[in-house]
Amino acid sequence: MLILTGRFGDRGAAAAAGGRRGRVTGLLGLGLLGIGAAVFAAGMAAGPSGLVAHWGPDGPFLHWAAEPSRSTVTLMGRGAALCAGLGVVLVLWALRRGWSGVRPRVLLLAGALTAVLFALLPPSGSIDILNYAIYGRITDLGLDPYVTTPNELRSTGDPVGLLRPRAWAKQPTVYGPVATAAHALAAHLGGASMGWIVFWLKIGHLVAFLATAVMIDRLSGPEPAARVRAAVLWTANPLALFWMVASGHVDVLAAALLTGAVLLLAGRVRAGGAELGRGLAAGALAGAAVAAKVTFLFPVLGLALACLRRPRAVAAGALGAAATVAIGYLAAGRTAIASLTQRMAHDSDLFLPIPGLLRDRPTVYSATILLSTLATAAVLWWRLHRDTPPAAGRDLPLDARPLIAFAIACVVMSPVQYPWYDAAFLPLLVLLPLTRFDEALVVRGAVLSAVLLPGIGTPPSQYEAARVAVLLFSAALAVLCLFTVRPRTPAPADRVPGTGARGWQAHRG
Repeated sequence: MLILTGRFGDRGAAAAAGGRRGRVTGLLGLGLLGIGAAVFAAGMAAGPSGLVAHWGPDGPFLHWAAEPSRSTVTLMGRGAALCAGLGVVLVLWALRRGWSGVRPRVLLLAGALTAVLFALLPPSGSIDILNYAIYGRITDLGLDPYVTTPNELRSTGDPVGLLRPRAWAKQPTVYGPVATAAHALAAHLGGASMGWIVFWLKIGHLVAFLATAVMIDRLSGPEPAARVRAAVLWTANPLALFWMVASGHVDVLAAALLTGAVLLLAGRVRAGGAELGRGLAAGALAGAAVAAKVTFLFPVLGLALACLRRPRAVAAGALGAAATVAIGYLAAGRTAIASLTQRMAHDSDLFLPIPGLLRDRPTVYSATILLSTLATAAVLWWRLHRDTPPAAGRDLPLDARPLIAFAIACVVMSPVQYPWYDAAFLPLLVLLPLTRFDEALVVRGAVLSAVLLPGIGTPPSQYEAARVAVLLFSAALAVLCLFTVRPRTPAPADRVPGTGARGWQAHRG
């Protein structure tokens, strides 16, 4: 979208009209966000269904046994996802028109309260958190989760193992040692109860989600409009709340760790040992993100490129990250390292059309994905470099553009692209002003969510629809990257919020 301006004499009327449209659009967007969150909550509170996983006979979750039909929860889940996505898009559009008629604190509080509610409601949208509980239970019992399968735990008669989902029943954990440690801690707290293990997992993810919310609010800068954008992308976004807290995906842990690393490096630069210490601590957090989910290696590489003008921080960060990853995997054992290179690839899970010739050759397959991701990141970096200033017009001592480019690329070029993978880039978008990719990425997440929900027992037809959606988005992303609009300098009244005090930078989105 290009912000256009009229002639000098029309500026006042155009600004007033734009202000009215922005206000109506923004309020409508906020209303849709509320509706999306409420419908998600109602579907979860109805109890086990096609939306809510069966977690066993105990646990502290708020629900009643309404036993809704699959068609009912499908309609609810898809409706909530589309309302949420449209709501975020409308608020972003309103911000482009100069509207910021809601206090950021209101959105932060609303998002935090919704997050707490979603943590107390049953696990929804997928069975992944039940798998986390199984792997945590295996670890807590003193077994190796990188070798022992859920079926083997079930064969012992363990009460948690008896509730194992079938989808990954023969698969040891594929998560890194940091994620496995979190799963084991939840299992230790929850004991022999699937419900209580899942509850403690959700509490941990709630803490990570809220910590990320606080950090990106600080990273977005002092301008209210920029803080509102940060809140609707993450904290008050029903889709982020649903997938990170309600569904409880491990991606939120990695996102919180990576955001913490960014926050450390985005602080005021100091010379000497302080700079080395900051880089070392940031590297340790970034390494922990990779040791939670290995795909976060790409955003971490982007973070290093974002700090190239600070070689001391980069060197210290690389040391901290390498040490954290090495210690984590060495502590987990050789089997954890083996699992890193043997991640399972279900044919039903692949969202990109990967030829069998590549899938049958793991080395060639991995190299192809790596090169494709790097190439996509380079193109996105080039586009962001042309469109946006390096630090959103603020005095950030890092160039966020390569970080965001690599974060987006690692998701859109992944053979598997579930909507919760968006945690790799959603919190980081706040480091730049409104980009041409914001609405497209939000729409992508909303459409994928709607296609895959209600999420429990997903049939092959839904995966086929998801593949079509991913291919269409890939084409749209290519168009967004290559299409160039000649910028015009807007009038002061049309200035886009979130660009800071250094004057106007042209924005095309």
